[in-house]
Amino acid sequence: MSVNNFRTDINGLRAYAVIFVVLFHFQILGFSAGYLGVDIFFVISGYLMTKIIIERLEKNRFSFSDFYLSRITRIFPALLVLVVCLTILGWFIFIPEDFQRFAKDARYSLTFLSNNLYYRQAGDYFAVDAHEKALLHTWSLAVEWQFYLLFPILLVIYWKLTKGLKHIGIFLSILFIASLSYSIYITPKDSMYAFFKLTTRAWELIAGGLVYYYFRNTQLKTYLKKLTEAIGFMLIVASLIVLKQSTPWPGYAALLPVVGTMLILIANRQDSFLTQTPIVQSIGSASYSIYLWHWPVFFLLNYFFVPHNFLNLSLAITLSLFLGWLSYKYIESSRNLLQKLKPQYIYVLFFAVLIASYPIYKFISKDGVKDRASSKYLSSIEQIQMPAVANGWCFYNIKGDDNLNVGTQGLTCSIASKQPTAKKALLFGDSFAGHNNPFWDQIGKKLNLQIQVVSTNWCYPSLNDAFTGDQPSDAYEQCLINRDYLAKNMDKYDVLIFAGRWSDIVGKSQQSGFANLLDITEQHHKKVIVMSEPYAFKKNISLLFKRAMWLHRDFNLNNYMKSDRATQQRYATEVINNMVYKHSNTLLLTRDDLFRRNQMANGNTPYSLDGRHMSIIGSLESAKYFEKQPKYDVLKQFLEQPLTP
Repeated sequence: MSVNNFRTDINGLRAYAVIFVVLFHFQILGFSAGYLGVDIFFVISGYLMTKIIIERLEKNRFSFSDFYLSRITRIFPALLVLVVCLTILGWFIFIPEDFQRFAKDARYSLTFLSNNLYYRQAGDYFAVDAHEKALLHTWSLAVEWQFYLLFPILLVIYWKLTKGLKHIGIFLSILFIASLSYSIYITPKDSMYAFFKLTTRAWELIAGGLVYYYFRNTQLKTYLKKLTEAIGFMLIVASLIVLKQSTPWPGYAALLPVVGTMLILIANRQDSFLTQTPIVQSIGSASYSIYLWHWPVFFLLNYFFVPHNFLNLSLAITLSLFLGWLSYKYIESSRNLLQKLKPQYIYVLFFAVLIASYPIYKFISKDGVKDRASSKYLSSIEQIQMPAVANGWCFYNIKGDDNLNVGTQGLTCSIASKQPTAKKALLFGDSFAGHNNPFWDQIGKKLNLQIQVVSTNWCYPSLNDAFTGDQPSDAYEQCLINRDYLAKNMDKYDVLIFAGRWSDIVGKSQQSGFANLLDITEQHHKKVIVMSEPYAFKKNISLLFKRAMWLHRDFNLNNYMKSDRATQQRYATEVINNMVYKHSNTLLLTRDDLFRRNQMANGNTPYSLDGRHMSIIGSLESAKYFEKQPKYDVLKQFLEQPLTP
């Protein structure tokens, strides 16, 4: 857009949008809905892109090469500098796991595909928490870039088919309604898809396009401009007040800030005290760079365990603004130099950077360059991982291990005693049965149990086809095989051991399948052991612990004990326990039987892996703890004595 067409209202809106997002991410009171700043950005981007494309089509001057070139020079340099800076910093401060994940995120961010990556990871319960990703915020850049790629193609095709732009407004309206309808439909069904995907976000960008097309030649009277702008800002302020962080998003709720932004764009006030003040204009001009830098600053604040007090948050926000200003002044301005080059040189440079960066980040993503770590650190964390087939245990992690295939090979792994006199046991369930592999290997050897393990992701103890994970998926197919095996072979075993992610099972109202399984085991006169799940944290505890070791910081698990998950877990535990107590053939191992009250594996290491599952060392230490509890003797008697009819 030329200088003569510069609109202070749009620049001011950018300032408010980035302020909302920054204050939301820094968890400032009153901005729990500040995420809507991204939606404001989308509407603005849609307005500007539609303006550029339509104006040039009407003058027969539109060029895909020029359009994409302007997007590259506008967006890519600042993003590249951010990623490179974080890579250099990460070499020194990121633990190998974090550096490994960061490298993958960097690849997807630089190719504007990170929204798809983060959507896929959102459905993986072994994935790191969203707030532990230094480049999480690049998802919105990916959505915009994908829109920039596809939108001009659609408009050019329409322009050629209709030999002009006749009824283009109707075409845009159809796209708007289709995307909005899909967003409203899918948001309650798959909130992560709705949040991250272009198909459910496109309507917000097209909303800006509709404003441009229908109001580009409209000049409202002064009083109507003021009224329209005022209503627009009131809708945005109302959004901040009414909407919550838990509000399903985007869906119909996003209409509130989107319509508000549309009204402000329609008002087109260039003399508004709300948008034209120097500070607002300065923030608006640097909004892209501020957006880029604010999230990594917040990420590093957490990474170094810096307390979220008023002083620290104020300094972090100030640093975000300063780094954003530096990036705007010295990096974004580089597009003026780039535009002096021939277009083909810029394209060559762009693709050369992408091609050169790929092997670098591919190399880092193999193991996070473990050689940076000391042998002491590596030995300390060796057993802080999920027990699975890949590291010598029996959990059939088909969701996370590409080397595993659906089939009967998931039924063949055994642990514990190898003695011919050993009683036969079956450990059955989902990943919570999987993380108990080391526990039962140790206990089983002492109690002379030969334990076959049949466990895969989301496959909790049941004989029906209900499932807490994704359908269809490899894990679901494997689960059907597992459950079919249990139904046909339970009489082969002296004892059945069931473990599951009970809080999810009850949370999805699927506990009837487990209740039915308990009834069947009683009919078959089978001894059944049921294991409670460990304490549910909100954070990835093992990552925090490893970072503390790496950075020589103190680690205090008490800082993470307050958890909404634990509140939900208490109800689920009560439901499952009541089921188990109804059956005389069952023995329940409660959390108090299995874990220390402080939820630590030992004096130095937490047992929790990702906040829900146990690590190998956590499972082994749980066994040591259990052996000293009264329930251990109860278990021995339970295994030795025959069931009373």
